[in-house]
Amino acid sequence: MSDAAAAVAAYGIPSRLTLPSAPLDESVFGDLLIRCEAHRVLGLLGAAVRADAFPLTEESRDALEHKLTAWTGHELRVERVLLRALDLLATAGIPSRVLKGVALARTSYPEPEQRVFGDVDLLVPSGRVHETVAVLGEGLGAWRAQPELRPGFDERFGKEVLLRHGPVELDLHRVFIDGALGLTIALDDLFAPPYRFPLAGYELEALPMPQRLLHACYAAAIGDWPPRLIAQRDVAQLVLRERPHLADVLLMARAWRCEVVVARAVTGTWRALEIEERPPIVTWAERYEPTRIDRLLLHAHEGPARMFTRHLAAVVVLPTTAARASYLQAIAFPQPAYLRARGVSGRHHVQRAVRRMFGRSG
Repeated sequence: MSDAAAAVAAYGIPSRLTLPSAPLDESVFGDLLIRCEAHRVLGLLGAAVRADAFPLTEESRDALEHKLTAWTGHELRVERVLLRALDLLATAGIPSRVLKGVALARTSYPEPEQRVFGDVDLLVPSGRVHETVAVLGEGLGAWRAQPELRPGFDERFGKEVLLRHGPVELDLHRVFIDGALGLTIALDDLFAPPYRFPLAGYELEALPMPQRLLHACYAAAIGDWPPRLIAQRDVAQLVLRERPHLADVLLMARAWRCEVVVARAVTGTWRALEIEERPPIVTWAERYEPTRIDRLLLHAHEGPARMFTRHLAAVVVLPTTAARASYLQAIAFPQPAYLRARGVSGRHHVQRAVRRMFGRSG
């Protein structure tokens, strides 16, 4: 089953993985359908079925079409909210970049329906996060999913603010990842001249290369644990279709202190999807030797305790004692409104952090 889901994720690129040559049993296909949806590769499964590369029974085909129709309907809602949000931000003079699913579907895949997505993901300038929240709150009626960790944390240290608008989530990103490896990203690079793409008569702005590939590498290496197959396919798709210049990627990765992230994302992708083609970045990734500090930072972003360890690792990268103290105070002692929203006490928050970091359940 794992190989079948990975084969779906590798559909359309040169891979040693093969799709089933005969229809699967209904229960087996049902399990595969659940896995493909969880890994956001339903669009690739649909593409394989439409091309007669994945034979299905009529019952299985109906189940797949039902899922795809539901996702397509939700994606249209997401795109409508995105366009309304962009209009509001443009009126307020707040620059933004469209990230992840919407941008990748329209720029890096041969057919947009191959890349399903469920959220609006927007990058906004670090110092204008709160302003953006206010603009979208007033103009869209969107609301924060939870309070800020501590006042000022979002604009100084945070990754994103999650807003809700009916069934649609809006993720307002400051950087790409929480914790130490998010704090090393050079903020000025994020608003370099954009890559533009069309959507519903609008011209939208996405990240240029190599920033777009680096973002995909964060998602594939440390965004989820274990990584989603669609995040790995995004890396493969960008490398094989966009052909980014290796020197440009590595120079920016070195400046961001994320070479270890790129190496993990590329080697993990090529291994999981068993890709046959080997661009230069694959050879580099396989030969890359991280420093001890790089290994520490990467390890802090992995595993069940990463919610806490990635923040502890921030002390390695933050430039001043005052910044380190402010960051750790916010992590260890969130404001009461944040704790109430999560249904925990300050004491329970600290106890849970200790249990997870030392490998105990609870």
